[in-house]
Amino acid sequence: MPPTPAWVSEFADAVPAQMPGWNADVHTLNDPEALRTQLWDQLVLDGILKDGDASEAVILTGPKHDRFIAVPVHHSDGPGLALGALRPPDPTGTLDLTRLTAPAAAGLDPDPEHAVAKVKEAFLPDYERALLRAQIQALRTAAAGIAQASADWDDISGTLCDAEGWPIDDKVYADGKVARDAAAWKHVKTFLAHGPNVLAHTREIATSRDYDYGPASTDLRRIRGIQTTLEGAQRVQTEWEQVVALMDGSLPGSRELYEDQALEIRNSEGWHYADELIYQGPALVRAAGHLADRADAERLAENLRQAAAMTRSAPDVHHDPAAPAPVPPASPPAPRRGR
Repeated sequence: MPPTPAWVSEFADAVPAQMPGWNADVHTLNDPEALRTQLWDQLVLDGILKDGDASEAVILTGPKHDRFIAVPVHHSDGPGLALGALRPPDPTGTLDLTRLTAPAAAGLDPDPEHAVAKVKEAFLPDYERALLRAQIQALRTAAAGIAQASADWDDISGTLCDAEGWPIDDKVYADGKVARDAAAWKHVKTFLAHGPNVLAHTREIATSRDYDYGPASTDLRRIRGIQTTLEGAQRVQTEWEQVVALMDGSLPGSRELYEDQALEIRNSEGWHYADELIYQGPALVRAAGHLADRADAERLAENLRQAAAMTRSAPDVHHDPAAPAPVPPASPPAPRRGR
């Protein structure tokens, strides 16, 4: 196995300077199999790690804990780095990365400055677009889950009450609400994990015209209050985490006694925000999906225009500029007149 060239460490040192908020460290590949399980792209990088030709790799970590991996490779045309993405952060385990295309692995040349520029200007945008698609899909599933929890409760709640709307059995009625709140909160956590990024991206690319009219105008107006909803739900979650930390730290053994009760309180307080997301959640999914589709279409059109412009401006490879200009053929002689 060849030693790792010095420019690999130089590449890692160049990352923080050119990509603020990002860090890069050289790691010895003692356990390539562990990294293989973390790969998003299971094609190029997986084959390189499986072959075991590299002894070290560079792990790039972003401000949102996104991670890339760059592995030294040796091709017939010279050395370089193969860059790919590791699986993105997913605290709720709701990103279905198998149904979406991962950002394609990129080849980097040995020049650290050029290599980092390609990571920043080409690979990172591709990664962010792929991640956005995965997060939109996760929110779509979560919004449907909250709506289903509400519908399931509506189907049975009437049967648990008398003609005047009072619960026939208080415990059975209360247990039904507890089940509804718990089912809904599971999906609210998905919105807490992935909603802020989708919302930020949607607001970034939406124009005033999008808000005034167009396919996404109604949904964009509907999600104007979703920031407040997410912030309120996050407060509920933070308070719950503080209660758990208190039980673990200062009251040993109390978690086993009071955790279920604390969970019920958290889920009950969170139902208000879940109810808001029944309407705001699908609106965010539709608006984000529409704007992402439009951005992709505009990007494709721009790439095609650039390719066409390069084709038109390319020199004629069959003409040697040093050769003399071709001599036009002589005019044929005038036909003789008959006698």
